[in-house]
Amino acid sequence: MRKDLYQELFEIENNHWWHKHKQAVIHQFVYKYANKGRVLDIGAGTGKMLSDLKAKGWEVSGIDREQEAIKWSKKRGIKLKLADIEKKLPFKKNSFDLILALDVLEHLDKDKNCVKEMNRVLEQNGLIIITVPVYQRLFDYWDKMLGHRRRYSKNSLRKIIKTNEFKIEFLSYFSMFILIPSVLVRLIKKLFNKTQISDFQTTPLSFISVPILNFLNKIERMLLLFTSLPLGLSLICVIRKK
Repeated sequence: MRKDLYQELFEIENNHWWHKHKQAVIHQFVYKYANKGRVLDIGAGTGKMLSDLKAKGWEVSGIDREQEAIKWSKKRGIKLKLADIEKKLPFKKNSFDLILALDVLEHLDKDKNCVKEMNRVLEQNGLIIITVPVYQRLFDYWDKMLGHRRRYSKNSLRKIIKTNEFKIEFLSYFSMFILIPSVLVRLIKKLFNKTQISDFQTTPLSFISVPILNFLNKIERMLLLFTSLPLGLSLICVIRKK
């Protein structure tokens, strides 16, 4: 990820509507499927999710391969290990009850190896929650800015998971209501050559759009409690080690 985006991420994660929705979705599935225990966040970024889980009583560990992530996570009181997450993870077998890989696999050349390593360090009957961006046709300047290698489909994500002894508990798209608006915004930015500006920058119409988006996202989270969604900007997958 572009280095200057870490500071932006640190500053807006607590307040930006998109980040708040994603965090709420993750917490919703953690609460539904997992019991408190040992959690590992792979590619933990600025440590926001680990900070939240630590406050709720989890024993937290995190890893990232970027020095900027280590720097900004410390400001949240979270100490990450610096290591190459495409190689062997620096943890013993069966070390964790829950592993988070939130928008991580798309950054890796060897995504299959990372999933294999998650399997190794995960406890029997442990849980993994993965999120990834979808639709390769949407791969654009924002993916390049974030350091993405690819986007996924349900089938391509299933293919990686099935190479290990996992059971898929839940698989769904999310961020459904903002799919079309997001595509339109990126097309407009390309048209006016504004692609170096972060997609998380506020706009003059935010005071109108944000309450609407928060309302739609709340509806989406309610739907995700009962069913999978047919489309969206991202996939969320909850898998259990057999």
